[in-house]
Amino acid sequence: MGRHMVRFSRQITAALAVAAAATAFAPASQAAEVQLKAASFLPTRVIFAKFFGDWVASVNKVCKGKVHISIIGPSAIKSLEQWNALKTGVIDMHYGPPNYYRGTLPEASVTDLATNTLVEQRKNGAWAMLNKIHEQKLNAHYLTQIGNGLHFFVYTTKPAKDGKFNGFRLRSVPIYDAFFKSLGAQPVRMAPPAVYTGLERNVVDGVGWPLWGVNDFSWDKFLKYRYGPGFYSVSVNILVNLDKWKSLSQAQKGCLNERSKWFEKVWPRWRHDQNAKEFAAQNKSGIKYVDLGKKFAEKAHEIYWASLRKSDLQFIDKIKPLLTN
Repeated sequence: MGRHMVRFSRQITAALAVAAAATAFAPASQAAEVQLKAASFLPTRVIFAKFFGDWVASVNKVCKGKVHISIIGPSAIKSLEQWNALKTGVIDMHYGPPNYYRGTLPEASVTDLATNTLVEQRKNGAWAMLNKIHEQKLNAHYLTQIGNGLHFFVYTTKPAKDGKFNGFRLRSVPIYDAFFKSLGAQPVRMAPPAVYTGLERNVVDGVGWPLWGVNDFSWDKFLKYRYGPGFYSVSVNILVNLDKWKSLSQAQKGCLNERSKWFEKVWPRWRHDQNAKEFAAQNKSGIKYVDLGKKFAEKAHEIYWASLRKSDLQFIDKIKPLLTN
């Protein structure tokens, strides 16, 4: 009887060891659903962040059981502090424009000058270059971006004279300061929520802004002209803290990558549909479009390329042909 008990005990011990080994080497796809906290530089009700909310919703639906993302906005972490919170691991993900972390990674703003699609950038190696430099300098994995192909314009409350903006005070951000100065305008720093009052009180004569959002902010009450053709490309990156990314299972990474590639394919249609809505809204508001000719946009790009080449000549010159048609 004692020998039977010893044998039975050994069988139980062996079975437990096999079970433990099976658990230890279980496929990563069986890992528990990971909860990721993402910070958005704008509230998701704002048009530029709405599409991030849509992307997150698709991730939470398709990747259910693997990944779930929750979004916090600038009320929780200030927009200009979010990139550092990502770098240090305070948050898991960040949705924000690269010019916000330009002091740490100026080369990332190169996507503002892209003229090809996100699908093309992934195929030709541009995505890989951008991901590598984000990993090296920002401790972040670059998933994808939102905004590609959405252009900027100069909006004013009064007409320019022969395409010149001498004496105009234009709300600006660093990406087009030099361009505005070349037009004879004076760049003015002003947060988006303060622009309405700035226009109302004639503190500024106009703004540099993409096609979208002018009516959402009610700036159309004051703005009368939109000067183009459009220049630059809106670039808002979706990033994951690199340490968190490395901790994810292959199934979790795979689902996030699949949702990113899916988005890159559907984005041109989403952008086209939203563009039509924005054009219609601005036309209804009486904002007149003035075409200053292709040299207007070409000048904006030439100035920006020259600025970026000062940050890392080798990187910029290598990636430029991968981002332009």
